[in-house]
Amino acid sequence: MSNIRIETAQNVVIHHEVAGIGDRLVAWLIDGLVKMAWYVFWLMLLFILEPQHWDDTSVYMYLILVQLPPSFYHLASELLMDGKSVGKNVMKMKVVRLDGGQPTLGQYLLRWLIGPFDVWFYGIGLVVILINGKGQRIGDLAGGTTVVSLKQRTRLSDTLLTEVRDT
Repeated sequence: MSNIRIETAQNVVIHHEVAGIGDRLVAWLIDGLVKMAWYVFWLMLLFILEPQHWDDTSVYMYLILVQLPPSFYHLASELLMDGKSVGKNVMKMKVVRLDGGQPTLGQYLLRWLIGPFDVWFYGIGLVVILINGKGQRIGDLAGGTTVVSLKQRTRLSDTLLTEVRDT
């Protein structure tokens, strides 16, 4: 795993481990399952309601209630959950600003707006993450952010008992 060195405005250097590509993919899949659960819930509700009684207003309400929330899922969850989505929270990752501060609304917005292009254009975001030394996709590069791992890594020396001499 690569590390990122963040220097804060107070000249304090913080070392974070960049979130691995595997962890990011698993988080992305978990977020996809959350969105799919949203669609399944509404699909089941639509089967309970009788579609033959729909009018134009019902169709517009469906589009607003069902299609809009998944579109804003990443933006809303990262804003409300301190830089985490459900998938990032499960995988113990977080979006951070490169200068050590909390990402701003504008930075989250840039990540969210550019996010679809990272996936749609042949997974270019994945390639950029692998090439970039800071684990940033295109949205992260534009927003000045990256995704770091919050997992506590233990070394073998942390787990072994040490011998103490008698004095």
